[in-house]
Amino acid sequence: MCEVFLGGDAAMFEKKSRSIRIEGHVTSVCIEMVFWRILDHIAEEQNTKLSQFVSDLYNEALIKMGDVTNLSSVLRVSCINYLNHQQGQLPENGLDSLGYLEPASATA
Repeated sequence: MCEVFLGGDAAMFEKKSRSIRIEGHVTSVCIEMVFWRILDHIAEEQNTKLSQFVSDLYNEALIKMGDVTNLSSVLRVSCINYLNHQQGQLPENGLDSLGYLEPASATA
């Protein structure tokens, strides 16, 4: 059986809304806690506040796509892109060092 979902902390799958100011407008963003943890980590790594980092991602998406109709998706995809980019730099045990998901045990 696949342990990708069962091996993680169930609280990380719960959705949480946060209010963020973008371009002077307050918007509510609802994504799973695991993505907020990743975004917090990236913002800290970039020495910026989470709200500024999300605003920067919004502006990058706006430039690239011309319109941002689903900021939640932009944030999720940004997290996955970050993790894919960092994959070679993560410890052998995967995302565990950031407190997200532990890898499923390999069974043959």
